[in-house]
Amino acid sequence: AVGHPIACAVTERLVDMAAARTGVDPVSLRERNLIPDDAYPCASPTGYQFEALSHRKSLARLKTLMGYDALRAEQAALRQRGIHRGIGIASFVEISNPSPAFYGIGGARISAQDGAVLAVTPSGEVRCQISVTEQGQGTETIIGQIVADQLGIAREQVRVITGDTENTPHGGATWACRGAGIGGETALQAARKLRGNVLSLAATILQTRPGDLDMRNGVVVDRLSGMERIGLSEIARIAYFRSDTLPKDASAQLTVAHHHAPQGYPFAFTNGVQGCHVELDVETGFVKILKHWVVEDCGRIINPLLVDEQVRGGVVQGLGAAFFEECRYDENGQLTNGSLADYLVPMACEMPDIAIAHIETPTADTALGAKGCGEAGTAAASAAALNAVNDAMAPFGANIAQIPMTPTRLLRALGTI
Repeated sequence: AVGHPIACAVTERLVDMAAARTGVDPVSLRERNLIPDDAYPCASPTGYQFEALSHRKSLARLKTLMGYDALRAEQAALRQRGIHRGIGIASFVEISNPSPAFYGIGGARISAQDGAVLAVTPSGEVRCQISVTEQGQGTETIIGQIVADQLGIAREQVRVITGDTENTPHGGATWACRGAGIGGETALQAARKLRGNVLSLAATILQTRPGDLDMRNGVVVDRLSGMERIGLSEIARIAYFRSDTLPKDASAQLTVAHHHAPQGYPFAFTNGVQGCHVELDVETGFVKILKHWVVEDCGRIINPLLVDEQVRGGVVQGLGAAFFEECRYDENGQLTNGSLADYLVPMACEMPDIAIAHIETPTADTALGAKGCGEAGTAAASAAALNAVNDAMAPFGANIAQIPMTPTRLLRALGTI
């Protein structure tokens, strides 16, 4: 999430400082000033073009998800007992699906398009060679889902091949949250082409019209009655081994290629709001993260589990930056914590429950409607944590603007040391 967490921490901290200065609740201040969801499309003062965001809906959903009013009441009661809890909010946007203008305008040979080649094999399975790459985020899974859905076959019948640049089409691979938004659209359009070819060939074999047929459960069926007519494997057998039985003008093309590049908005912006709940021990400076919430809008969701786990992983990375991770150097400029023996990273025992909810505002630039989600968790996690810790210190008139928020820095902010 290059740049996002830092920019978000600065801007969202300023919003909370403005709320404190004016005596307005931080959520209320955001409710008043976030761009209304029905004001899109619009442009920012710096020229960014926004197609459709949902900050107002996201904030309302987050407030309900958190039980915000009850948390504030509990916070006030606990302060009377010397327990100092803080609640932090941070809204964010995330750039995804970058268009050719992103790097092309500077002459960089970085591809913003992706390509896919789909083929029905002689056994009736489908092979998808695609230029987006799998890095553990589930790209192969969603590409396989999209292809299987369009062709009416089981996911197990689709073999997805990525990362082999000698055999896959040229494309942009995986970066800047573009796997589902661009790669997914590429697979979708390729699968639709292949579906059309399969139905056309099936219609020739069955001496009917393509519009009277459909593909379901790996079989070509009558569109209206659902009666099974011919299996995909049988179509492949005829195309590959008995094309002599087809009319001379028949097309037996069971391999298709498609390339897709964004043509509308320069970016598809993912957006959302995060909340963080912490408890600060003012005597030791230690912070316990009690819970974290994320409401995110990444357009149409293809695989909810994969999206949620990407967001959770991003939140953990963001909380690591907020409380643990820091490169330290001695007076000679030598890194002193260059191994995981000394460099702190968050572990499972330090991480809270992370609750996630979604708003879906599909981009109209593609038929799929998906935006990226890979950086959303990281983008606002440290900002929400920073605001939460400052909220916990508010009764003492203390403030911290540096991360990671180590116990030593917090005690200095509190004036204890």
